[in-house]
Amino acid sequence: MDNKKKLVSVNKLFEKDGITFYSIPSDKFKTMRIDIFLVYPLAKETVNENALFPFVLRRGCNRYPTQQDLACRLEQLYGASLEAGVHKKGELQILHFYSGFVSDQYTSGKTNLFDEAGSLLLEVLTDPVTEDGLFKKDYFEQEKGNLIQRIQSRVNDKMQYAIQRCFEEMCAGEPYALHEDGDEAGAAAITRDGLMGRYRAMLAESPIYVFISGNVREDAIKRFTDKFNLLERNYHELLKPPQVQKQVSQVKRVEEPMDVSQGQLCLGFRTQVESSSPDYFSLAIYNGVLGGGVQSKLFQNVREKESLAYTTFTMLEKFKGLLIAASGIETTNREKAENVIHQQLKAICDGSITDLEMEATKNSFQTGIKSMQDTQGAMVDFFLSQILSGQNDTAEAFLEKLMKVEKQDVVRISKNIALDTVYFLTASPDNQKE
Repeated sequence: MDNKKKLVSVNKLFEKDGITFYSIPSDKFKTMRIDIFLVYPLAKETVNENALFPFVLRRGCNRYPTQQDLACRLEQLYGASLEAGVHKKGELQILHFYSGFVSDQYTSGKTNLFDEAGSLLLEVLTDPVTEDGLFKKDYFEQEKGNLIQRIQSRVNDKMQYAIQRCFEEMCAGEPYALHEDGDEAGAAAITRDGLMGRYRAMLAESPIYVFISGNVREDAIKRFTDKFNLLERNYHELLKPPQVQKQVSQVKRVEEPMDVSQGQLCLGFRTQVESSSPDYFSLAIYNGVLGGGVQSKLFQNVREKESLAYTTFTMLEKFKGLLIAASGIETTNREKAENVIHQQLKAICDGSITDLEMEATKNSFQTGIKSMQDTQGAMVDFFLSQILSGQNDTAEAFLEKLMKVEKQDVVRISKNIALDTVYFLTASPDNQKE
């Protein structure tokens, strides 16, 4: 690895009442960024409400109660951005609020953008527009409708839908089976009373991670972190490691017909490797060799050699220790495609890994880690993932561990990977090709 260019690092500032503050100092960017993450265990009872209230909050705050008011204020702050979203990592639901804005040294006059944009972000998070002590009815109804539409639209991307369905079947009865947006019935059942209660509970109880990135002065950071003292906290440890070790007694096979012209084949595997394990790095290289790029075994054999797939790749869910091999195929090629995929799994198990496959995989990680330095959001996501996985490696240490993985490490890790579920999204009988 080229050590002339040091990779960016994260500094833990302090932790208080379950709120942990980090800085990612860098003078590379002309922008600063504040990211706030509320983290909660995925649970059927709370997943829908947690998925909704960030978008209700994003509609405005008491000082700027409409989207137009908020947009005008952001424009005054040199076109600052302010967004909210929801995603998941393993069995954790992540509620994300962030603001990006021009660094103070690039503004004219005495504008202190960090203070003003940071204050606005906190106002949106903690001082929502309300009616009779509840979220404003119009905002609630509109964003509830938007949530239901997002849930309904999952089916539009057939490959992503198939992957999600494979995860759901593989992890039935486990929290990971839940989508970060919840389900349509749960979304339809949300009430204003329930949503306000959930919002207040999240602010009081959930672990909160705050990242401040860019060229920010220490006194400005202190002024911002001091404002969190206004939150009424009743924090207690909520987060538990997900269940990763699980033996497969019988492979589950699920076939779902739909009005599609192309089949989506997903093979879901249990890797038995926890994200905090030193074996994770061998597993990451395994994933790359199997299906991580154009030099991977799946691409070269399933797509190029056998012409069985329009697209084929693998994806690794590091927090839950799951791996999916996904292929878009003609429905008539299902059996042959599945056989060729299993042949590639066996090839790795038997030690048939070329130098080119190892080199290409490692090069892709080098490129990915280094290009991450070009985007503040990507850096924040990397360090949050490190913290939640219990690894706490710097970007350099993370990359060095990947570079040290050898073929025998990949072979060793492959022997514990077990097929759990085969999911096939296929054409409905009326849409089958003759």
